[in-house]
Amino acid sequence: MTITPFPNGVSSFGVPLLGSGPIFTTGNVFFVNSAGSLASDNTSSGTVAVPFATLDYAIGRTTANQGDHIIVMPNHAETITGASGITFDVAGITVIGMGHYNQRPRFLMDGGTTVTSVVSAADVALKNLVFASGHADVVTCFGVTAVGAHFEGIEFADNTTDENFLSCIKATGTTNNEADGLRVINCRWTSPDAGGLEMIELNADVADLVAAGNVTLNDAATASKLILCATGKDLQRCYVVWNYVSAGNTAGDLLIDNDTTANSGIVAHNRVGHHDTAGEAIVDADGVRQFDNLGTATDTASGYVLPAIDS
Repeated sequence: MTITPFPNGVSSFGVPLLGSGPIFTTGNVFFVNSAGSLASDNTSSGTVAVPFATLDYAIGRTTANQGDHIIVMPNHAETITGASGITFDVAGITVIGMGHYNQRPRFLMDGGTTVTSVVSAADVALKNLVFASGHADVVTCFGVTAVGAHFEGIEFADNTTDENFLSCIKATGTTNNEADGLRVINCRWTSPDAGGLEMIELNADVADLVAAGNVTLNDAATASKLILCATGKDLQRCYVVWNYVSAGNTAGDLLIDNDTTANSGIVAHNRVGHHDTAGEAIVDADGVRQFDNLGTATDTASGYVLPAIDS
């Protein structure tokens, strides 16, 4: 069979068709691929055949609030340095990585503890990308200062021994509700480093948080948890379900650490393995409804319901 090449891609009724399926958008679609021989950051690039070389340049070519997509090709690799080393500052864009496991686009967060990616525009979605720490105790991988940030299928990893994140996603601002609608779905954080703190940190009131299907495997980290809320800050209408946590905590709150009574939402079907043989407090967030959350401090036993089943 003769295969007809389409160097600029194929679309049907304006919908781009990729190997992973169609992208439903009426906006622009740009391509990024550092592994491409013709990759170049200039205004005439951004196609499949002649992709952009860097994600930050591609973001600068998008238009806000028209559904623009950036497709990051398999085996793309970048090193990000400095605070706000890459900034997602165009509202309503979606960035999708192609490839599986080692083929996924990889971003090395390097150069110091303050290196960050920043989501400063509303309704930005990131999917199927790998972010690796290239320095010891990087404070956070992502700083979020806008509503509607969406992280899906993102992997957070150590580049090598003693190169680790302390937190993965941090709503850094102290203005209440500026990070409403944060969604962290099917993300994964694995680290053998003892310094790990939390996958999600919230420094102001946040409404409509969704944390679902995430996995954290930080069994050496004695202070690791899924969600940390700053003192006096509420989770409003949260939905925290089917998360799996394995951490080295010997005390403290294991899934959600919160100190207020004005929270609301549902926390259900989470599974937590830990090292706390005394307190075993999975959730400290008065006001949320809890269903079927299991925890255990024993490697050879299955988890039991925490807190206890109501009677």
